[in-house]
Amino acid sequence: MQNLASVLNEVLARVTPSEEEKKKELELAKKIIKRIKAIEGKHVSVILCGSVARDTHLRNEKDLDIFVLFDESLSREEFEKEGLRIGKAVFKGHEHWMEYSEHPYIKGIIEGFEVEIVPSYKVKKASKLKSSVDRSPFHARFLKRHLKEEHKKEVRLLKAFIKGIKCYGADIANEGFSGYLVELLILKYGSFIECIKNASKWKPGTKIALKDSHLKKCKCSAPLVFPDPTDPKRNVASALSLEQFARFVVACRAFLAKPSLEFFFPKKTKPMRLEKLKKELRERSVIAIELPKKEKVAKDIIYGQLKRFKSFLENELEKLGFKVFNIKIFELEKSFCYFVELENAKLSEFSKVLGPPVFDERNFKAFIERHSKAIAGPWIENERVVVLERRKLREANDAIRKLVKFIASNGKMPLKALLKKAKVLEGKEIIRSCRKEGFARVLSEFLSSKESFLQ
Repeated sequence: MQNLASVLNEVLARVTPSEEEKKKELELAKKIIKRIKAIEGKHVSVILCGSVARDTHLRNEKDLDIFVLFDESLSREEFEKEGLRIGKAVFKGHEHWMEYSEHPYIKGIIEGFEVEIVPSYKVKKASKLKSSVDRSPFHARFLKRHLKEEHKKEVRLLKAFIKGIKCYGADIANEGFSGYLVELLILKYGSFIECIKNASKWKPGTKIALKDSHLKKCKCSAPLVFPDPTDPKRNVASALSLEQFARFVVACRAFLAKPSLEFFFPKKTKPMRLEKLKKELRERSVIAIELPKKEKVAKDIIYGQLKRFKSFLENELEKLGFKVFNIKIFELEKSFCYFVELENAKLSEFSKVLGPPVFDERNFKAFIERHSKAIAGPWIENERVVVLERRKLREANDAIRKLVKFIASNGKMPLKALLKKAKVLEGKEIIRSCRKEGFARVLSEFLSSKESFLQ
């Protein structure tokens, strides 16, 4: 077992940005802010927010969050129009694209940094917000007052830990911990190790706060409730899913039992050898759906749709009689990929259909009419009516193709457009796709489906 102190010291040495890196980041931020201030418009001020502003970021993160503030009297239409105009002007000559929070904003790459130019209203109180992003300046000011120098290394340890176990990010793709929540947890517990010790005992519905009075104002229900000290009615942990909450608690227990650098720097999954992959696919019922990416689209929008399609797939396959073991979504450089594992890829020819109780007269009659061409039945089993029918869809790949086609015709953009060019793959087709960069690695990751910290 690695010594706890040596593990934490090694992590800090690897994740703390050098002074030269910090200087370069702040110089670029100042240059962009100066550029925005020089643009004629209706904005009243510009500020740097996020972890770089608070000096709690990790080495090589290369993210800058710059907020352009507008007077709260400005109409929403004009606010969005001005925000996008300024953002596009900043990125002129640089790669950029549109993202969405509550409203659209521009994100892009400048000198190797991922930069967000986010329009925000300059409101007097966090409780009087006009858009959800208006909170960020309040968070920046609060943490500037309360986050001490000794807290910064503890924030970096906790952030590196949460990133290592894949729980970081309050976006739809990750449903995890925001950077702000990480910082508040350190303010609450004082250190990384105290936070881990306390979190190892959390149960769903845990409520914590910087002040007990905040809990009375926050009427939220979630796996974790942590009232925002700048607006106690709001839960900072609202984006945290039950799955990610559970993953964090288990990882905390595992780390306390056996501290290791691998919690912070997990080993990348190595692709299985081709023969091993072929063997796994022969023995298991796995189907892949590959969706080629188009131009850059807002991550929250596409991931929201990808996750809804995942739920749709699982529910519809179960309705058709397929037992779904696992479905996961992976993002590759040029595609999104679903892997679906089923108990069986082919169903029996006949299906037993359980109807309503015979005492539910209206639905009983409707069921009898709907299943008038059943192979056998109707008969009464206990209190319910039952029939035996021939299945319309027996092959999982046919069912999945039909479901893909349905959403490609009836779904929403941009997923609709991606599904129109989607490919449903099995066996040899999946193996052929392993020639593509990254595909064999994510397939191997899916087949093993092992949490790095539980190995």
